Amino acid sequence: MQLGQFSASVSVDGIPLPEYAPEYSTAGTEATCWIPSENGKNFKVEWTNDQASPTCLISGHLWVDGIHCSGRLMKATDNPTFSTGSRDSVASSSSARRPLVFSKQALTDDDQYLNASISPNLGMIRLRIRQVRRDGQRPRVALAEDRTFDTQMLHERTKKAVGHSVQFGAEFASSKPNKSFSTRVVQELVTFVFRYRPMDLLQAEGIAPPPVKKELASSSEDVLDLTVYDDDEADEAEIQKLEARLGALKNKRKRVKREQSSDRVKKEIKTESSFDFKPGEVIDLT
Repeated sequence: MQLGQFSASVSVDGIPLPEYAPEYSTAGTEATCWIPSENGKNFKVEWTNDQASPTCLISGHLWVDGIHCSGRLMKATDNPTFSTGSRDSVASSSSARRPLVFSKQALTDDDQYLNASISPNLGMIRLRIRQVRRDGQRPRVALAEDRTFDTQMLHERTKKAVGHSVQFGAEFASSKPNKSFSTRVVQELVTFVFRYRPMDLLQAEGIAPPPVKKELASSSEDVLDLTVYDDDEADEAEIQKLEARLGALKNKRKRVKREQSSDRVKKEIKTESSFDFKPGEVIDLT
């Protein structure tokens, strides 16, 4: 999504996820869209500023399902007017991090969760971009050890489950110590909101387009057409053979009838030429 000089996206396996039904606030400071989530997939949130200035500090603060994942200053690039920021994990201690992972919503049959309030931020990734300045009165400090992140548990009979939630994966060692320093907000700039759901839910709600039919189906039809065409040729050849056979039988039948007719005429002539004489009968020969 794009808001002025800032853009943001959520990517999986290095590929930005498709964004559906984007909406923008009247003031042009907030953008919202829907993205498909896939169980077990790590994801990264990335943002850019194409009008960066070395005298202006910009930070991005990330929340997933209402849990604050801390902020990050945007880094300069080879282009002095372009800076970037990203977040694919959270610091769990001064020396370890945990990745952001789309996972199945945690459910329980424990009735103590049956009427528990559900966070309105569930199923939501929120990125707030701000202009900040460093607070010189506070030194850079290490993070507290064993930082925990609690994901919301829902009762299995709840009607408001969204299918997936963000979980925090197994810890891994940080490439460098995780440090924290204090900043003060100078100005709130823009906010990006990504609402995530499994693709089949987005399609069922008409938010994402229905799945495209596989090309294999059309290929099967083509093969079927060729098979039918071959059968037609075989049938035509068989019909011609049968018609030829039928014609031969008809000719044979006509020939037999002619021969039978000729024999009958001969017999009749022979019968008419025979006379039955009686003794003493006078035959007129004139």
